[in-house]
Amino acid sequence: MTLKWTNFKLPFWTILLLFILFSRFATAQNKTTDSLSYYIENKDYLNGLKYSRQKSKLYLENKDYKRYCDVSLKKADIYFMLNDNQKSFETLFKALKIAEDHNIVESRIKIMEDIGHRYASIRDYKKAKKYYEISLNLRKRNNLLSDDLFVYQRLYKALFYLDSDSVTFYMNKIMRSAKKSGDFSRLSSSYNNYYTYYSNKQNYVLAKKYLDSCAFYAEKSKSTERIVTSLSNLGYHSLTVEKNYKKGIEQYLKILEINPSDTISQNVSDTYLNLSYGYEMMGDYKNAIDYMNKYFHVNETIYEDNIKRAISDVETKYKIEKIENENKEKQRLLEEKQKNNQKIILIFIALFAFSTILFYFFYQNLKLKQKNRFIELDRQIKQNIINATIDGQEIERKNIATILHDSISALLSSAGLHLSAYAAKNPTENSEEIQKTRAILKEAHDNVRDLSHELIPPLLAKFGLFHALQDLCEKNSNSILQFEYSSYVPQGRRYNEEFEMRVYFITAELFNNIIKHSKASKAYITLEENNKQLLLTIEDDGKGFDTSKELLSDGFGLTQIKSRIKHLKGTISINSKINAGTLIYIKLQIPK
Repeated sequence: MTLKWTNFKLPFWTILLLFILFSRFATAQNKTTDSLSYYIENKDYLNGLKYSRQKSKLYLENKDYKRYCDVSLKKADIYFMLNDNQKSFETLFKALKIAEDHNIVESRIKIMEDIGHRYASIRDYKKAKKYYEISLNLRKRNNLLSDDLFVYQRLYKALFYLDSDSVTFYMNKIMRSAKKSGDFSRLSSSYNNYYTYYSNKQNYVLAKKYLDSCAFYAEKSKSTERIVTSLSNLGYHSLTVEKNYKKGIEQYLKILEINPSDTISQNVSDTYLNLSYGYEMMGDYKNAIDYMNKYFHVNETIYEDNIKRAISDVETKYKIEKIENENKEKQRLLEEKQKNNQKIILIFIALFAFSTILFYFFYQNLKLKQKNRFIELDRQIKQNIINATIDGQEIERKNIATILHDSISALLSSAGLHLSAYAAKNPTENSEEIQKTRAILKEAHDNVRDLSHELIPPLLAKFGLFHALQDLCEKNSNSILQFEYSSYVPQGRRYNEEFEMRVYFITAELFNNIIKHSKASKAYITLEENNKQLLLTIEDDGKGFDTSKELLSDGFGLTQIKSRIKHLKGTISINSKINAGTLIYIKLQIPK
């Protein structure tokens, strides 16, 4: 079941270009925004980014910084739609510096609010709050405040998730503005804020009062979105608080009646799931199963659409990066060619008398440098291939674990629900075969869960790297080989999820090498943190090996481990001798 938030929408301005009424100057002024809006609306992100780069360069050259900032906001939107948050943030902060350097107040405000919205979208509400408040202070200092600013609603949401004491101030401010405007839709949204606030405080009596007001104004607004939101929250309240399952079901059925053509949206998916729950609690297993099947069907459709969209986004990002790399390569080749030409001309003028001898040496030296460059380039390409391969394996491991947990496990649970419903409906047929089937389903569910945990250990995701490594030592210890774990890192320390996962699998592979090849009786792992670096020491008392001949394991040898550590901006030192054990020292830069 889901508790719906108010979904405000900014006013939609339709720009109508009438060439008879507007001059060419006015058309030129709006061209950037109109063209980028066209590309974004048609999801032509590649051409949109090309166009934005051209305009950004032109506006910087012409010192038209306000229009540069406007284009940067659109450009950041495109990166955000492509799920490239890093480039979206880079674009916004670069534009913010330009706006600050040239004191363009309105652009600074817009960019600050957009940065806050980006942080809110990745659930970093603390930073989102910071930038929303900065933008409001800028508006206040420049007399640009008004009661109907949408940033108040965004700030309220951030404060709500932060459980801040200031949340009631903005909740009341939004309500006063809505009452002043007399807009039924805004009033419904404002009362919905009160409902979510008091529901979170578990004051359900007061929450229900505001929910009724929200529904009243939603009906008066005749807004489908507002009506659906109020009905959904009424149904949620009936099911979870009042335990009036019949009433809750009636509310959710009304939602389906409002827009019968909508059969594959996330709202419909949530509605089906809640209806299934309501019917199950009433003992109506047939309808519970029917709506659960509809829920699975909608989720499967949404999942397939998301996969297609993700593939399209990846293809677009690949094309964008390819064009960027081609432009950089052309620029580099041009600069290199110009430098080489200058050198040749200077040498020819200055040393004409010795041209024959110097030319010979110069030619040989040029060939050697070129050969060295090719060698270095080949090394880098191999390095990148190794990194890309390992990254792909890690991503695939994570995807498979997710599919096993979220899809196959859910299907097995659904099968169990079907069987339970059948057994409840036919108690006389509760035979030994049904009991065996239940046991088989449970065993399959447990096996899928265990396989998912092997691909991505749950300890790693829930409790972090150090708990996972300690558990890894305990799991690999036996009567033949004992792993001892020591950590001098403060308890509870967590790092970037991707960083923790990579360090875990590097360590796991080193443990695997010890188990397979070292013939050791004891192995030790020690972890320390110093100067924003993570230090790992892995030692065993095994037979050792010749470090000049790298020992390869099944698909992930020391060469690949070194490559992965270098990719993490770290270093690895291996000291080993025959019959003298092995000592591995790893130093990794902790990501910010």
